[in-house]
Amino acid sequence: MKIRRQLEALEPMILTRLHGVSGDDWHAAPKGRWSLAQILHHVAVSTDTAVQSLERHKQDEPRQRRAKPGQHLARHVLLGVGRFPPGRKSPMAAQPDERPDPELAKAQLRMAVHHLEALAQELPPERQERLFVMHPVIGDLSFPEWVRFLYVHNRHHAQQITVRRRWIEQQARKRRPGKRGRKG
Repeated sequence: MKIRRQLEALEPMILTRLHGVSGDDWHAAPKGRWSLAQILHHVAVSTDTAVQSLERHKQDEPRQRRAKPGQHLARHVLLGVGRFPPGRKSPMAAQPDERPDPELAKAQLRMAVHHLEALAQELPPERQERLFVMHPVIGDLSFPEWVRFLYVHNRHHAQQITVRRRWIEQQARKRRPGKRGRKG
């Protein structure tokens, strides 16, 4: 089942790429970019917020999807193609702290994914399809669409983590004395 595979990938997609990060590397970033801790915090807050909204609305009466035409198109592109459009800013509620605690963010992400998995077990498939919760940019999403969104979202940020780790390694190489310009 596709939803199960996507649920299972949410946590490791992020946390395996952060394995071994320590100390100041958590908070290092090029000017104007998020650090590894901020990326992790953003993913944790976004996932947790989505899960809390789904939990709040799981008992609501089934209803029709609400979305403006632009949101409808954006939803199909984002969920279908699986890519975020460039230059899009995160909603204010999902902005990371200036210097988040990575261990707290990891715990928040793990708990949010655990609650999402439990909700997937609790809700019958027909209810999942009729449970619509508003996303601030792309309109109402059903439960499976939220899982798909979180999967695409995490994959997007997992790529950022890979880029940031490469940048951190490049910065470390520049600081090592006697290593630049030598051929071995």
